[in-house]
Amino acid sequence: MDKPWERQKGESEKAFEAFTIYRNMGQERTVTAVGKKLGKSRNLIDRWKDRWNWKERVRSYDNELEKQAKEKAIKDYKSMTERHIKIAMQLQKKALKAFNNLEIEEMSPKDIKEFLKMATELERLSRTMENDNQQENTISNDNFIDALKQETANLDWGDIDDTE
Repeated sequence: MDKPWERQKGESEKAFEAFTIYRNMGQERTVTAVGKKLGKSRNLIDRWKDRWNWKERVRSYDNELEKQAKEKAIKDYKSMTERHIKIAMQLQKKALKAFNNLEIEEMSPKDIKEFLKMATELERLSRTMENDNQQENTISNDNFIDALKQETANLDWGDIDDTE
């Protein structure tokens, strides 16, 4: 079955052209504007509007556009989340490799204190997320990356490569 915003069975080409103009006007839709654009009388455009149920057809069209926009937003959000997870995993891998290569003698007392603080905070957050409602305790990937950058800004990462 045809979609309501497509040309309807029996609808003339000129009536459908008028409907298409009306449909595509969005929030600025007026019968008067369609008549002016096509050089047609207001009475003719009103007859087409009533006969071909423009009001319901544009409602369906607008709903479809809204549905498509929501679907795209969800898809984009999922893609962003997957991208952030990949970045976080890469950062974790590099950080663990650097940490494993770090000799205790190279660490200052301040470094040890910061690593201990960061490790306990990560453990607490992990346990909190595990036990509580995850929606209330979700950690933003952006905030995690920013925090990780701040915590590791003073470390010398050297030439860590991601080829493992």
